[in-house]
Amino acid sequence: MTSSSEQQLLKDDLVALASSTRRGFSASRKDRDKAKSIINELSKLSPTEEPAAAYYSDTQATSDDIVPSLAGKWTLIYTDAPDITSLDSPLSIQKLGRIGQECDPPLIKNVIEWKRPDWASSLPFSGDEDSRILQKIVTEGASTPADNSTVDLKLVGLEISGTNGSMEEANSGLVNSLLNGPAALLEQNPIKLQGPLKGPFGKFDILYLDDEMRISKTYQGYYAVNVRQEKGNEWF
Repeated sequence: MTSSSEQQLLKDDLVALASSTRRGFSASRKDRDKAKSIINELSKLSPTEEPAAAYYSDTQATSDDIVPSLAGKWTLIYTDAPDITSLDSPLSIQKLGRIGQECDPPLIKNVIEWKRPDWASSLPFSGDEDSRILQKIVTEGASTPADNSTVDLKLVGLEISGTNGSMEEANSGLVNSLLNGPAALLEQNPIKLQGPLKGPFGKFDILYLDDEMRISKTYQGYYAVNVRQEKGNEWF
């Protein structure tokens, strides 16, 4: 079996496991062990020698563009990180949607989509089923050729925006935005917070990177599997 064929089989197994465990949110210990085993095998087959090259400083940049690149928009399909898997609570005032990451050097934005919870469908001022709020934790990433699979992070800010799903309502002014729920209000009045100070925000290692999939491991030892968003079909 060629390495590319083995890669694809392992990726298919990982995608199937991610789907059956709801992004890892309902994964058992056995499921997590299986995911870790697949990830370990894929990490040996990563086709990218310098996966963090997009986050080298300008003075360290290589002469040729390295492809595949970490830069781009990604959607999370699997994780075992408890700070993420704990977000999907039935008692939450918002319903968890998609989770992603926008890598636009030097920035890395961790994106969480919040939707109107099912129990709030009959409540006034809650928006419609297409309403959503995007929460973005904004960090700055940095890497070096000497440690070319690791990205160090610093926290730089927070962004919150909304989409109400109705263009007519989105352009109807502040009063109607208030009546149509928090997503409509944030669509008209997005929040962007960024201070002069930058604080350490951990780091992650890139274990596998190709044109379609990225697997990373946080400094706490948790895994995240992301797939690249297709151009024209981005959700943020």
